[in-house]
Amino acid sequence: MKSIRMFVFAGVVGIGLMLAGSDLFSAQDRYALKAPNGLSFEDIRGYETWQVIAPSYRTDKKEVRYILGNTTLVDAYKKGASNKGIAFPDGAVLVKIAYSEMKNPVFPAALEPDVLQRIEFMVKDSKKFSATGGWGYARFVYNPASNTYTPYGKDAAFADECYQCHTLVKDRDYVFTKYPVR
Repeated sequence: MKSIRMFVFAGVVGIGLMLAGSDLFSAQDRYALKAPNGLSFEDIRGYETWQVIAPSYRTDKKEVRYILGNTTLVDAYKKGASNKGIAFPDGAVLVKIAYSEMKNPVFPAALEPDVLQRIEFMVKDSKKFSATGGWGYARFVYNPASNTYTPYGKDAAFADECYQCHTLVKDRDYVFTKYPVR
């Protein structure tokens, strides 16, 4: 009976370790990392369970991306933000998870995510980030060999690079991703 209990306990622990993912074995506390402008993973804690807004594919980088949003962002999309010139409210957060592409081995016409490349996100705070259209930007580059992240940029000016690209969609409150019909 003891051996059965031990087997069940080991199985439960094993499943828990699998569900916890490889972050458990990383010495890095990614929630302590900060981008040069002060944004951190702490600002997006729990993003892994946020609603998918839309997938995206960057042909120039050959990346498959998932765009996620917190409840504030999703609710604003549903009310017409971005598509009708309506601005997102403060507190809206958009997360982009970028992977290298991989052809599905069984169905090569399909592309799938392969290796994580980076986590990027935008936080709407019109007072704090007034110089960049009300959005704060952060990018954390992933290193699969060490299972660690590195904040992108040498100083807070890195956000200007993000902002300059996002000015292409200024009329959509600086957000590229549309909310597709479901």
